[in-house]
Amino acid sequence: MKRAFVHILAGGAALSSSLASAQLGPCNCPPVADRPIVEVGDADGMGTGTVTWSCDSLYVLTETVFVNPGDALTIFPGTVIQGRTGIVSDTLTYTLPNGNPSPRQDYIFSQEAGSLVVSAGATIVADGTSNCPIVFTYEGDPMDGSSGYDVRGMWGGLIVCGDGALNTFDGNDEAEGVVDPTGQNRHVYGGDGTLYPSSGVLRYLSLRHASTSMGISQFENGLETNALTLCGVGPETTVEYIEAVASGDDGVQIFGGLVNVRYLGLAFNQEDGLEYDQGWQGNGQFIFSITDELNGAGEHGGDYEGDDYEEFDVDMTFMPYSNPMLHNQTYIGKGTATAIRMHNGAGVRMYNSLFAHYGLGIDFEDEDPCDAWELFLFGETQIHNNRFWAIGDSSGIAEMILYNEGFVFNGQEEIEAHFIDNNNYASDPQFDAEFASEAGHITDAINLSPVAGADFTVAETYLPSDPWFIPVDYIGAFNSDGSNWLTCWTYMEQLGLFGEWVDPEVGVTGCTYDFACNYNPNATVDDGSCEVTTCAGCTWPEAENYDPNALWDDGSCQLPTSVSCPEDINQDGQVNTGDLLMFLGAFGTICL
Repeated sequence: MKRAFVHILAGGAALSSSLASAQLGPCNCPPVADRPIVEVGDADGMGTGTVTWSCDSLYVLTETVFVNPGDALTIFPGTVIQGRTGIVSDTLTYTLPNGNPSPRQDYIFSQEAGSLVVSAGATIVADGTSNCPIVFTYEGDPMDGSSGYDVRGMWGGLIVCGDGALNTFDGNDEAEGVVDPTGQNRHVYGGDGTLYPSSGVLRYLSLRHASTSMGISQFENGLETNALTLCGVGPETTVEYIEAVASGDDGVQIFGGLVNVRYLGLAFNQEDGLEYDQGWQGNGQFIFSITDELNGAGEHGGDYEGDDYEEFDVDMTFMPYSNPMLHNQTYIGKGTATAIRMHNGAGVRMYNSLFAHYGLGIDFEDEDPCDAWELFLFGETQIHNNRFWAIGDSSGIAEMILYNEGFVFNGQEEIEAHFIDNNNYASDPQFDAEFASEAGHITDAINLSPVAGADFTVAETYLPSDPWFIPVDYIGAFNSDGSNWLTCWTYMEQLGLFGEWVDPEVGVTGCTYDFACNYNPNATVDDGSCEVTTCAGCTWPEAENYDPNALWDDGSCQLPTSVSCPEDINQDGQVNTGDLLMFLGAFGTICL
């Protein structure tokens, strides 16, 4: 049975645009339509400088804009940042020395896509709140929920760089899909991780419709940005309560470093929800990824990679290995896509997670000299206490976990043994994970709280020991008590993923008068529906037809027969002089 949820997305807008900007919303921000537009460029390489952006204005990134080393960008709750859409005017192609066409393609732009790049050594403090998130979207987004998850690749994205360790050949790299035309190399990241342990704070960010491509590399890889890209970011950076919806590439991609992430909502991105590479060794907890392969929204729930072997840019020790610690994930699919692909030297330590409605659960690949199979043999990969449901056609173990594209004769048996020995198995969470959509909007919502039970309760053996993690006793990203950390601030809720959504610019309509029968304490705009008849009745407790639920007396009270004439004081059946004398005799008596 479906559960209906009604929430207000408080994104810094007023409750009603008709109230004018004098009446502010829960963030004390004017309606988005009333905010003056501030165009932000890179100022010929000067970048943003040290500056504060607030919800008093609407900021439009007109090109790739950098926060330069040493500068700090502060973004207040409720602020909206929009990126200009890139327009490709031409494509450059190349020929190999042997005369064959090269896979490489470079796109020429007549209008550059707007992106925000935080350079290594710069700081961003984008600290939204649960009722006042910071929104990144494309220029001209009506911000009314009309843009569905089929609208992708409309601006560049948010890229944060640090000096964390990578396993690339020279220990650094350039942020994918980004060019610094000034030659300052402000998009270069990587190092020994000692100079910039923190890049700032990213909290309660909603990133929508992002990603742009600069072309295709000679190795046939797209040179694309994502909604959020974390490049060599340090462990003291705060990254939590982030949603990435409808990216033209990945939702969140992490390249190396030790950054920790928590409360990620990754929905309907064109390729992957979460992708990591180049030796990421941080922590992650409460990660939700949902894909819709049938509508071009997701190749994998997670794409776990380890190195740049296919680009010939990897330290030949392949270290640091990619093996983050991930707890409490929920991955939901639609179609035959794979929940997790592990390849190019990927490792993972994954606990207490839930995967449902995919064609394949975990795909171990074994093509490169140091691939996912080798990381498994080295003990870098540990998969413990996870649950799988509706994977493939039969929930057979080879569909839940697969040794793929390798040459080891007993590879499948080895990973199956690890899978079984460490308490991974198929179990029905009895939640509602099936959804339907139309034009990128959800027409049949989901409810992802599993039914409480032994199969989805975490024994102490599998609780995290690292104090960074929040110790919870349930499997997956959501508690069985029905709470959902993705409601009341996310765009995926606005698309209808969790039930009915109410536009904050319109507000919740209903009866706002507390004396009315149909008073709605959640209503913010009165719709004229108040009435006092359905809750009217007899309010006198001594009456035979007393209605304890009545709020208003309608004059219908029927008195008991024994007191049908209350003026008959001496109860002789008539009101006469005797009653009057008794009254006068008692007149002035003090009643205790």
